[in-house]
Amino acid sequence: MSEIDYYSEAAHGPHEIFELGNYQLESGITLPNARIAYKTHGTLNAAKDNVVLFPHMWSGTPKAMEIFISEDRPLDPRKYFIILPGQFANGFSSSPSNTPPPFNGGAFPPSPSVTMSWRSTV
Repeated sequence: MSEIDYYSEAAHGPHEIFELGNYQLESGITLPNARIAYKTHGTLNAAKDNVVLFPHMWSGTPKAMEIFISEDRPLDPRKYFIILPGQFANGFSSSPSNTPPPFNGGAFPPSPSVTMSWRSTV
């Protein structure tokens, strides 16, 4: 499987996309047309108080966290509305492989320009 095949919906299932527009990173660089891929499980209740935000590890994908989600597991979709947000550079969210010039490929904002923190993930 090639790297491009790995970052496909065939390998990871469908994602929703949240369009951020031009997004200023903590470094001050603006990532044009930034997007965050995410998955959800469960149903948001009327009070909107059953949300669990469950980000994945660096270099992971939302699919990697789905092993924790199932009936009678810690994240039970019958009880919770679980959001699995992607991170920049994970292959589904804005990444070197899917960002238009001038930030495509090796020109994607390098570390430490793209830093991950709870503030930038949430």
